[in-house]
Amino acid sequence: MTKQKLIFYDETLKVLYSADYINNSEKSLLGVNSGEGDIAILISNDFSFYKFEIPDTSQRNLKKVIPFLIGEEVLGNIDDYFWVHDRKTQIVGLVEHEKIQAVKDNLDSSIKKLVPIQALSSSMDNLLVLLEEKAFISLRGKWFWLADRKSILNTLELTLKKYEISKLHVWISDKKSSLPNLNVDIEEKKFSSSKELLSEFSKLADVTNTFNFFTKIYEQKINWHSLFLRYKFYGYSALAFLGIFLLSGVIQFSYLNVSNNLLKNKIISTFQEKFPSETLESDLISQVNGLINQGQIDYSALNAISVISDGVSNSDNIVLISISFDRNRFVIEVQTNSYDQLQEYVDLINSMGLDVNLGASRRVNNFIQGEISINAI
Repeated sequence: MTKQKLIFYDETLKVLYSADYINNSEKSLLGVNSGEGDIAILISNDFSFYKFEIPDTSQRNLKKVIPFLIGEEVLGNIDDYFWVHDRKTQIVGLVEHEKIQAVKDNLDSSIKKLVPIQALSSSMDNLLVLLEEKAFISLRGKWFWLADRKSILNTLELTLKKYEISKLHVWISDKKSSLPNLNVDIEEKKFSSSKELLSEFSKLADVTNTFNFFTKIYEQKINWHSLFLRYKFYGYSALAFLGIFLLSGVIQFSYLNVSNNLLKNKIISTFQEKFPSETLESDLISQVNGLINQGQIDYSALNAISVISDGVSNSDNIVLISISFDRNRFVIEVQTNSYDQLQEYVDLINSMGLDVNLGASRRVNNFIQGEISINAI
């Protein structure tokens, strides 16, 4: 379901009335996507409609046949005209290239469909509308015609007889106008103004099953500049969020890098403190393994470090802030998102066979930092 604007224009492209249109379909009768953009309903006699008996044939053949048939109906060169064809009704709509180009040039690019009002489908099969100085008659699947009111009324009886119309709906935009005597059933409805009439007419409109003249060479393209201006706030917001996301990643990486250096320095400092006579080598791991083999380091302490490391690796949202060791006792400081996560980490270390005690904890910004003492096995 798509919400669009239905905008009624007169011949000078002055807006007479606009309303929201709820579209429950995706494709129009002529295969045009009707769920995108607004719809212009034009009250103009620049458009003509003809019904032809055309055999079922390919689109390629239609492009040859229809211009030939139209050429019998119009004055001048057929190449000066633009046409659209409805296969279902075999009605052809016609307008001069110069006229439709002028309309397109002066309408907003948000308008994606252009429909002459006389060809606008409604829930009424046979409808005559007297709209101030203009009038139009719409005989669904048979014929559409818009002209000055006098011309429509003077030929109305012949039109109804030609198309064998037995019942006619008549809408009149003022209370004073009247119809000539007709030999058909008339269902008449009068309005106080043209705006009121168009408002009622918009409720009956069905733009998914009607002629669209903004197609083929006159299809409205996407105006990227206009689209950018309309949605630039959202674009800038998206860029801002992306920038914040990237910046937060840089900050987090920098923080981890700094933390890694701090811990590395802490390890080196602790090693020098415990083994002041040892010269620090580039491969600290190999050096520590050598001291273990010499019996200078209690293996149980290294086992505790391994357990602590595994605990951090196996716990989500746990960050090791600092670690210190004194007489078979480790004191570590960790950062979590909540007190529950801190307790889960303590329980995890306990489950690995170490004697663990949770010390002081505090909230730092949006995180919880806690001190944990661990007795080496």
